[in-house]
This record gives sequence, C-alpha cells and structure tokens, in this order.
Amino acid sequence: MNSAAHVAHLMHPAAHLIGNFPQEHLFHGNTQGDHVPMKSHRKNFSLLMCLCFIAATASTAFAQDGSPTGKCSFQKLNLPPLLDNKIVIPEALNDVGAILGTYVQNSHPHGFLLYQGKFTTFMFPGSTDTIAHDINTTGTIVGEYTIRNGPQHAFMVHSGGFHEIKLPGFPHAPAIATGVNDKGDVVGAFQTNFTTSQGFLLHNGKLTILSFPGAQDATTPLSINNQGVIVGTYKLSPSDTFRGFMWKAGVFSNLNPPDSGGHSEPAKISNAGDAVGTYTSTVDGMTHGFSFDKGIFTQIDVPNLKTNGITAVNKFDNVLAEAIQGPTTILFKGFCSAVF
Repeated sequence: MNSAAHVAHLMHPAAHLIGNFPQEHLFHGNTQGDHVPMKSHRKNFSLLMCLCFIAATASTAFAQDGSPTGKCSFQKLNLPPLLDNKIVIPEALNDVGAILGTYVQNSHPHGFLLYQGKFTTFMFPGSTDTIAHDINTTGTIVGEYTIRNGPQHAFMVHSGGFHEIKLPGFPHAPAIATGVNDKGDVVGAFQTNFTTSQGFLLHNGKLTILSFPGAQDATTPLSINNQGVIVGTYKLSPSDTFRGFMWKAGVFSNLNPPDSGGHSEPAKISNAGDAVGTYTSTVDGMTHGFSFDKGIFTQIDVPNLKTNGITAVNKFDNVLAEAIQGPTTILFKGFCSAVF
C-alpha cells in the first residue's frame, strides 16, 4: 500500500486489511519472554530513554474530574509546533498519562510519544511509513510500518528495542498489531485472502483466531485490557459499515449504542473495563463519541463542537477526543470520572 493510501486509512486499522494489502510479518513480544522467532533492531535514542522513564513512573499525568454532572470536561491537547498544520491521530493513552499517536509529514506517517511535556518522534528503523497503534503501562508500543512501497510489517517496541516477528502458522499473511496490554498480550488482524481478514490474539506465544460469528468480510480487534477483554469492529459483508464487538472469556457480543443502528467503532477498552469509541446516531445523523461501562452506554461530545470521535481511554477515566471546528480538527483530553 502506498503512502497516500496510508494517510487515507489511518483512522481505522481495519481498512488496511481490505484491498491491496501487501505481506508482512507479525510477532509476539511477551513481557515474560518471546516465544516466536523475531528480528530485533536496537537504537539508543531519545525514545528509548522516554520509554524507560514511563516504566519507572507510578503517578498519573491527569487528575480526575469529580464533576457531579455526568459530563466530561475537556481541554485542548497542547502539541509542539512540529505538528502544526499536519494530520495528527491520537491513538492511545496509557495509565501513566503517556499519549501515543501518529502524524503525517510529506504524505508519510510517523509515530510520536508525548509524556510529561516531552515529545518524541520515532520511525521503525529503515521504514518510510510508521503508524503507532497502542502503548501499555510499561511503555511497550505496537504498530505497523512499511519500507517505501513494499509490504507492511507489524512491530513492537519493547525494552528499548524495535522488533518484528512472524505470525505463528501464517508466516506470510498480511497482518497488523493494534493493541497490547501489560501482560504482553497482542491483538490485531491478518488477511486470510484478498477480501477477508480475521482477528487474532497472541498470548504467551499461542495464537487464537478471532472471527465474529457471521462476519464475512473483516473482524478487527483494536484493544485489549489487562483482564483480557477485547473490543474492535467487524463487517458482515464488504459493503457493510463497521459494527462494534466485545470479546470476553471466549464469547463475542455486540457493542453498539442503542441509537447507532447497530454500527459503531469501539476504539479502546481501559484496565477498569470502560470502552470508548465513535458512532453515527440514527436520531440526529451526527457523529458522537460514546462510552460503555457496567452495561450502560453514554454519549460523549465536546461541548459546542462537532465531535469526530473518542479515540482513547485509561483506567483513571481520562479520554482523548477529536472535534471539528470549521475546516480544523481540534484534539482534546477529557476528564470523565463522572461518566464512568
């Protein structure tokens, strides 16, 4: 897939697995030790130092809201001038307040990490396109990369090193890594033929294939928490729009707000069990953020702006959000302890 296609599909990883999706290798890097053959690339630069600092820090970067109104409070996300006038996608927010994301420069995606005011950009060594998808509490990052117009590859940054590995049993299948928890479990999706993809879970080197019952087009896990609960999307057919799912203890269930018409895009699930995402309401036709906690859906919107999505959540009820003001997309961090 070329760079222009990368930019067009950044907002939803499942889009990478349909159409002209080239080959790549996926690996599992468990915090207890790797059980799958892999290649390692180590670079001593500022990202490595930043990751080590995250792992050694036990405090959170955001305070809880405490508001009795049942609403989130939002403030603009302050990003460095380097990202001015660029496409920026905040992908993850971990439990020590580190923000992981992707930005696009000269049509090429780059990963970035923002933690306690320190901003670090990174690329998989030798790559021309790097997309960062998730970060756990200890600073392990998963994502994907390409080299020029070649095949995509999934990657992990673990213990300061970049790694790529092959998916057990499917060494040449196109695949993406989209989520990682503190136990080192990795979720993502791989292409089984030219039109269909399935999800996967890698736990202690063991591969579990995830396919929502009846899904004929794509099942894409997007996030996994420390309890092993997974959220993501699926499509019943190529023409279908994304539907949300939750996978818990081996059982699939739908995860779509009541006014969604059965369609949504869950993005993340926190270690407290709170899921967040985006959907279009059948009532007003507008895009809204949502949360799902203890069986209750709550609509989450940035006040007075058109909400473009809720992209991340951590166990302290902090979220990342996108909203549109005229031609501009504005990024926010939200404090939602009164909602969850």
